Parts: sequence; structure tokens; C-alpha cells
Amino acid sequence: MTSDPDGGRLVLVTSIPPRFGGSDEARQLARVGLSIADAVASFEANGFRVVSINRQGEAAGIKGYPSVEIVEVPPGGVYPNKYGPNFEQLLAFFGDAPGAIVNADIFMLASDVAAVIAAQPGKVLLARRLDVSSEASSVIGSYNRGIDGVFFSAGALAEIAADPDVGAFQLGTPYWDALIPVVASLHREVEFVAAPFLLHEIHPARWNKVEYKALREKAVRAAIAHATRWRASRPRADEFLKGLDAYLGGPFEPASERKIKDAAVYMNLWLAKIETRPSETVRVDFNDPVIARFVRQIFSHTAEALTIAKWLDAREADGETNLFQKARRFVKMMLKTRKAQRRAAKVRTLFRD
Repeated sequence: MTSDPDGGRLVLVTSIPPRFGGSDEARQLARVGLSIADAVASFEANGFRVVSINRQGEAAGIKGYPSVEIVEVPPGGVYPNKYGPNFEQLLAFFGDAPGAIVNADIFMLASDVAAVIAAQPGKVLLARRLDVSSEASSVIGSYNRGIDGVFFSAGALAEIAADPDVGAFQLGTPYWDALIPVVASLHREVEFVAAPFLLHEIHPARWNKVEYKALREKAVRAAIAHATRWRASRPRADEFLKGLDAYLGGPFEPASERKIKDAAVYMNLWLAKIETRPSETVRVDFNDPVIARFVRQIFSHTAEALTIAKWLDAREADGETNLFQKARRFVKMMLKTRKAQRRAAKVRTLFRD
């Protein structure tokens, strides 16, 4: 299923959203800057054959991507009629073959990532995205709550494929991007490809708070259950659970909303520990003209202009924001900066190696 008639390229699976008119299509067409067509072209330029896995009936709404293979699957996952395919379906497409799973609205800078995962057994590479705004010609910053791409050698995600609770998470839902890398890290030496590698044009989120809260709890419980099952044979699963107990000040059960929130934070701290030693095996071409466009914009400003407020103003036109809103967002960014500093300190305290 993953063979390539054009010469053995590895498969990159994504899920291109269909366009059937109405508000969804209007929202997609209203976006400016990097498009899904740009993303597909970047995947192919990196040596991948692109396959979009979609729910039954969606193929008719996917137009304008002649080189992309569209594969329909039955609705499944936590929210069968919303979001993308679940990871059980995604990983079943690969079998034991190497490949990649990346969100459809991600632009990938030129790299040798396909060659790395093809040649190195047991390799799992993760990548966060760098949010950009073409409208404001600015870099917004790295998205640190999850990942947008996972690249893996043959059979490296077999344990995820065999776990129905983990496999139920869908591409595009909150917390797939924390759960999948955490579980993978219990079995393999996962590595992060440092930014800039994946670029993402900012846009409003599609999930709501109710779904976010429900998926957070499901992700926490799935990660703990998976680690518990593998604790005796996977040292990192045992390390993960011991660290969680220490962070919570005791066992997870009986669970509470506070413990669920704290366990979700711990999952991100676990990944932050791994990220402190980024991969040196993947070479990214920083001369790629797309990233060069945004980098030139950064260095065209004076030091005084590169304030936090300037970065935040890139999210919307200056004339649409009053002084109070700017000041409020400036304070929020300062608080986020301090939170990131506290997070780094927690990582150093929890994981002293």
C-alpha cells in the first residue's frame, strides 16, 4: 500500500480538509499566505509521496491536488464525525514501512529527513511548528504545546498502533500532539528536529473548550495506562510513571480535575526534557526562500521595534487594536514568558540528567 510507482519515495500521510461550500470553504479560501497547496509541494520537494486519508464521502470535496492520493476510511476515533482520521487508521496504512504523519497546513523546509528515517532503524523524529503570518510578514513564534509532524523508521510506532486507546486520537484534535510523542518516547529514543523546520500560517482554532477538556483527560489516562502496561519491560515507562508520582505528590488515582491538569503539564515537561537535546541527524536548508522571507523581516527592524508588543501586533491589523488591548496582550506575553522560565526550571528539577 505504501509503494511508490515513481521510484520508491516514502509516504507522508496527512488529511486535507474537503471543501463542500458554506462557512468551512469560505474560511479556507479567506486564508492568506502559505496554503495547503504550498504544503503539499513542500512535502513532495522533501522526497515524500503524499497521501491524504479522509472520512468516507470527503474525497469529492478535495480538489486541486492532482499528485495526492486520496484514501477514504470509515468514521472513527473519539469524535468520528469531526476532525481527521484516527491514528489506528493512519498507522494501518503504513504497516511496517517508514514514513511521516504531518498536518496538512504545514510547510516543510527543504531537508534530508526522508533519507534519515529510511536509513536509520528505530528512529522517531518529532517537530514543532513555527507560526508565521504572511499578512504581517512576521514570525509569531514556536508552538510549544505539541507537535505537527512525526517521522519514523520502519516499525518504530508499532506499540502505538497496537494500543486502541492511543490509536483512537485523531489528527487535528487537541492532545494528539502530546500523547503520540510521549508514548513513542517510552519505546524509542525520540528526537526533536529544531525549529525552523515546519512553518504554519496562523489561523483560528477549530476545537472548543468542552472538547479540549475531555481530550486532555483521555490523553492523560491513555498515557498512564500505556506506561503502566509496559512498565516492566520499558525502563522509560517506569521512569515516566515515577516522575509523574513525584510531580503530583502521590499517585494519580483517585483522579481529580487538578491532577488531570497537572498530569497534562507533566507530559509537556517530559517532552521538554527530550527537546533540550535536539536532533543533529537532520539537515535543514535554512536558505529555503520561504523561511528567508520571514527572517529578513525580523532583521529589518531595529532592536527597539522588536518588542513583545510588536510580535503580538503581527496577529492583526494595527488599526483594529486599541491601546488597552495592546497593553493587555503585552502583559499576557510577559506572563507567558515567566511561565516558560518556570517550566524550564521544573524540567531541570524533575530530570536532573
